[in-house]
Amino acid sequence: MWPLFISASILLLCWEMFLHSRLTIVSNRGVTPYNTYTNMSKENQPINMEAHIIEAAKRVFVRKGFEAATMSDVATEAGIGRTALHYYYRTKERLFEAVLEELSSGLFPNIDRILERNSEATFLELLPDLLDLYMGIIWRNRMLPVFIVNELNRDPVHFISALTRDPERIKPLLRLRERIEREMAAGLMRQMPVIDVLSVVVSLVIFPMLVRQPLTMILMEGDEERFGRWWLGRRPLVVDQVKALLKPDGEEVPS
Repeated sequence: MWPLFISASILLLCWEMFLHSRLTIVSNRGVTPYNTYTNMSKENQPINMEAHIIEAAKRVFVRKGFEAATMSDVATEAGIGRTALHYYYRTKERLFEAVLEELSSGLFPNIDRILERNSEATFLELLPDLLDLYMGIIWRNRMLPVFIVNELNRDPVHFISALTRDPERIKPLLRLRERIEREMAAGLMRQMPVIDVLSVVVSLVIFPMLVRQPLTMILMEGDEERFGRWWLGRRPLVVDQVKALLKPDGEEVPS
């Protein structure tokens, strides 16, 4: 059940893995064109170069998947030679782990911050804020759900083991599960397996993104912005559905 919980949670809460679509890297002063740094040594700007390579790897992994992607693909995408790429990342596996490490370092601390900032609020009270945050991130990174689904279908053991290699990494996610289960035990929510809750949320939030292109072409005349307004506008529907699902027996659905 634990791997299923992790997989469903990643689909729901994945954020900021693919925020940059242009060939840029981030400096302390903001977003700077990559060619500003091409003549700088690794000692002078190791974080910037590594960030640039990771951004290139994200785009390649999204397009081709881990198995089909090569280090040459990443080097070409980054605009550097394979020798330079190997200086930072010796293997494709290490590069994939670096991408997932960036993913988890953004996702899991955000969960803790939301929970700590609203320590007295219930999960259902936090749900609108959680959905606002993560639906916005998913919309800015539309290919991310497809990438994760493909990787989980291709080799779920590889994906989950790479993501959870550091046990500390997933502790905020496990604390979220514990909070939900604690509120269920206290009678604040209907008791059911947490995986059932997450699967409902994932189906409501993620599935439309997986079929975004045919939905947009067939029902919205190819208007991507119209699809975005529709999808982002589903947040109240998702909140209402989850509240109805988790409403304790005999109580009214909270507004």
